[in-house]
Amino acid sequence: MPKKKERRYDSDGKLYTRDEFSKFYGDLKAWNSAKHEGPTVTHKTVTTEQPYVPTGGGNRKKKTNFGDCFEKQFYVPLRLRDKCEDFIGTVNDWHYAMLNDHPRNEHYLNALKAVITPGVTTCLEIGAGSGILTCIAAQLGAKRVTAIEANPQLVKLARQIVKLNGHEDRVTIVHGMSNEITLEQIGGEKADVLLSELFGTLLLSESAMSYISDARENFIKEGGVVVPQRACQFAQLVDSPDLVSLTSARSWNGIDLTPFNALQDTSSLVFSKVHGFRFSSVKHTMLTDPIPVLAVDFEKDTSKKVPEARHRVEVKESGTVHAVMASWEAYSGGAEKISTHPAATVDNLPRDMHWGQGIQLVEDLKHNGATPVPIVVEKGDLLDLVVTCSSNAVTMQFRVEKVEKV
Repeated sequence: MPKKKERRYDSDGKLYTRDEFSKFYGDLKAWNSAKHEGPTVTHKTVTTEQPYVPTGGGNRKKKTNFGDCFEKQFYVPLRLRDKCEDFIGTVNDWHYAMLNDHPRNEHYLNALKAVITPGVTTCLEIGAGSGILTCIAAQLGAKRVTAIEANPQLVKLARQIVKLNGHEDRVTIVHGMSNEITLEQIGGEKADVLLSELFGTLLLSESAMSYISDARENFIKEGGVVVPQRACQFAQLVDSPDLVSLTSARSWNGIDLTPFNALQDTSSLVFSKVHGFRFSSVKHTMLTDPIPVLAVDFEKDTSKKVPEARHRVEVKESGTVHAVMASWEAYSGGAEKISTHPAATVDNLPRDMHWGQGIQLVEDLKHNGATPVPIVVEKGDLLDLVVTCSSNAVTMQFRVEKVEKV
């Protein structure tokens, strides 16, 4: 009878053989540090309402090599042929832009300077990515930095970057989802500082609150510091003829094309990059002041459903409400702030390419005809902005309603 192959637990809580570890990771480092099969291994319970799962995280799936995505007559550099197609796409889509958003990096540098005591402070980062924020913490003298990253390709790259910069003696990169890993799997000791950058186009579109509250509870000492500490999602009503020219049909040369408008999407909130522009570069008028629609305290709040909310606002300029523009601010310590407001990104192309702003077209919902009817407003009008979040708070939807004049 053949001998039963040894199996060990990976970070997804499942058992795999040595060969399966080697095939998935490309080496045996993860196998060597994995827990053995047995009754003593404990795993955290995962909630049924799953948060956003990053590329490469969660359940294993068969990867497609980048080189296999091309017909054989096309040239693909050897360095890319065996890399995961999804990973190449993610890196080229927004990782380069994110790494070159230098004010973002400086925000974290200044925030960590304020909370790290060299040789004393221990840090934990969730969602390590390239490892740049982990390296900043090590550069500032943190006693120990542990970083958790879900994507196995990023884990390899982050370890390479950590070693290249001479921090491997104080930095450990752990593969897995932070909400599935136990304290024992990251060394058994809680950290002083929780570090993360889990923001997307929307403040919570990468489930920052879910992951941060879980890590804060399980991995951070009582009274520990969270960086960033607080954040706020804003929305603003805009008039933009340029946006109209990209999202609706009109008449041209006596040809009426307006039936196409029956298909205009006024339900979805999308990344400005999807429309092919930087919001700061298109002609627009802000019809209202920025409206704070969701405030978050990462040091206190827990992951929970966000109830529908109604915000009454006054129109500052006459025009047509073509869309709601969503942007956010995050705060670390006192004066440290990072923002995706168009005014804050106008001189920062990388930020608009990796975060940008959210755009949702709107229509007058009192009319339910074949094509959308615009909302025309005058200065001084009152409007209700109704905000609805998805069950996991990853995305939100806006409705604009006119308040009848008395």
